[in-house]
Amino acid sequence: MSSFQQEERILICVYYGQNGLRLIRRGADIANKLSASLFILVLDPLPEKEYKLDKKVDMSIFKEVANEYGAELMIKRSRMKDIASMIAEEAKENKVTQIMIGQVAESLWTTLLGRSITNIILEKAPFADLHVMPQELSEENIGEFERGIQSYIKENKDGTYELSFKNEQDFDYEGIFFKWAQTDFNSGIFAFNKDGGIIEVRVKDGIVYRLIDIDEEEDEI
Repeated sequence: MSSFQQEERILICVYYGQNGLRLIRRGADIANKLSASLFILVLDPLPEKEYKLDKKVDMSIFKEVANEYGAELMIKRSRMKDIASMIAEEAKENKVTQIMIGQVAESLWTTLLGRSITNIILEKAPFADLHVMPQELSEENIGEFERGIQSYIKENKDGTYELSFKNEQDFDYEGIFFKWAQTDFNSGIFAFNKDGGIIEVRVKDGIVYRLIDIDEEEDEI
């Protein structure tokens, strides 16, 4: 009988903002009990120009926590629709055995992806156990965004689109709106299905000025 025992390697996935700190500490406690290697993946969906100072502050916090627990810290730019693939990719690259994420609003992701984000991770990373931490432990937001809500956009006469949270049946696109937490206005990202793919466009004060995917923008509004 072989005495070989696989080394435990834990990957904790969080977003910018201090809401992920409780999840990190919970994961670090488990890693310590298992004498496991610890990896912290910080997913970054925020515009660089608008959140440069916030990122600088958050980065120092995450570095301090990573050093405290002897963890390897990884920062990855990610769009919301790519979150599951990004997590699976990092898990494979670092040969992790356990993945920890905060509780996800399944109905919202189903609207965008047509399937559960946890199922995608399990499919892409079958070599690792997936742990979805309860809301009270993860306190999860989507980075500096508030939790996404069902919404709609309707084209105006000037070619812009107006954001609405009421299904008035004559909307042009249905999707999920992620509001930036640091504003009192309806500014953030609207994600929706278009031509068989997921598109993410910027919303400023309730208006989508250009129906262009964020990745394809040359200049920010």
